[in-house]
Amino acid sequence: MAVPAARTHAGNIAAVGVRKTAVVEAVRKTQSCVVNISSEKKAASSSRWPFSPEENQRPRVNGMGSGVIVDGRGYILTNHHVVDKVQGVQVQLLDGTSYPARVLQFDPVMDLALIKIEPTTLLPAIAIGTSADLMVGEPVITIGNAFGYENTVSVGIISALHRDVTLSDDQVYRNLIQTDASINPGNSGGPLINIEGELIGINVAVRAGAQGIGFALPMDEVKRVAAEMLSIRRLTSTWHGLAAAEVNRGGQHLLVVSDVQRGSPGEAAGLKTGDELVKIGSMPVGNALDVERAFLDARPGQPSKLVIRRNGAEAALALDVQPLPEGGQLAGPAPTDAVWDYLGMKTLPVSGEDVSAVNPKLRGGLFIQAVSPGSPAEAAALQKGDILVGMNVGDRNWETIRTDNILYVLRQPEAVQTDSALLYVIRRNGLQSRRISLADPRVKNIISQ
Repeated sequence: MAVPAARTHAGNIAAVGVRKTAVVEAVRKTQSCVVNISSEKKAASSSRWPFSPEENQRPRVNGMGSGVIVDGRGYILTNHHVVDKVQGVQVQLLDGTSYPARVLQFDPVMDLALIKIEPTTLLPAIAIGTSADLMVGEPVITIGNAFGYENTVSVGIISALHRDVTLSDDQVYRNLIQTDASINPGNSGGPLINIEGELIGINVAVRAGAQGIGFALPMDEVKRVAAEMLSIRRLTSTWHGLAAAEVNRGGQHLLVVSDVQRGSPGEAAGLKTGDELVKIGSMPVGNALDVERAFLDARPGQPSKLVIRRNGAEAALALDVQPLPEGGQLAGPAPTDAVWDYLGMKTLPVSGEDVSAVNPKLRGGLFIQAVSPGSPAEAAALQKGDILVGMNVGDRNWETIRTDNILYVLRQPEAVQTDSALLYVIRRNGLQSRRISLADPRVKNIISQ
């Protein structure tokens, strides 16, 4: 009996080898880079004031979508419509771990958004491919949260290229990849990958009433927008002054410097147009998105080592990113800033676009750049990254669109007659309230002025 059993086991091993196709390998390489996104959205309301009881009692509607990890520090690409005007964005990884997420950047025209989680360990990031050499008929794979069924895999082919699709007067897509791989509700924002396991598109739409007609944003256009959204200019208010382009030379895929801005850190480092970028820090770079990722942790005064290839020879350069010329005011609070001096928070006005995801009636807010230790703001549990959108003292509510709005509220008669004020803040794409003491002597300095 032992001999047949051994043969059966050997037969199983051989069968597994046959079954381990290129599709299986591609899924294995990429599945841990795909996330499930869930959120809530409040139903419509006729109330004008966003903090009214009617607003707070509006029913919530659940939403779902997918996303793809483009950087192991928790940066995730998805569709803008997946996170537009929603609250409480949650991201679930392949292993079931869940994290709250915040929306960092978005592009409604391209229907892309960059969201961020704070993972406890470095996450796997997907391999970035190109859409420049796609062929009609080549096999492709979708992975996503289809109808809420996590990590659903579907296989198909590229049915057509350069499709233009109009979903509404407000949403028109250009130059899409058409595929018959299943793209269902919940797949939006997830990856379209090739047989090598490389990201070649972001799933975006399905033709209603049809079968086997789905669409994805082409990766080369996604890379351009994503690199801008992930740029250190936007996220850390620093700059390097480089532009990079992907080229093919002698059958090799290369990333070359296409422009060096005059007076930039890149020019100071000695970079020239035509230089091939090989590595920045410890990261090999193959596209413009990689360049921004490589500089994310760079700080002025801490030069990053670059490996370039010029005229066939490798060379090492050092590039020291610098604060944006227009961003000097972000470096630190002004000594005369009363909100910083007395409340202990440094604020920066943001537009209605930055807060409308929580409530479309909000006209703007104050992004909290810093919280001073031991201050009234810290005692109120305010955090760097919160957005202050309103205040309540007594029976009255005020919006906080400019810094002087805070001073105005604290100098109202109601503030003299009470010991605390309610602060409305946006945190992790949800509206929360925090109470700040008005009895603190530092706050009373404002009230008495």
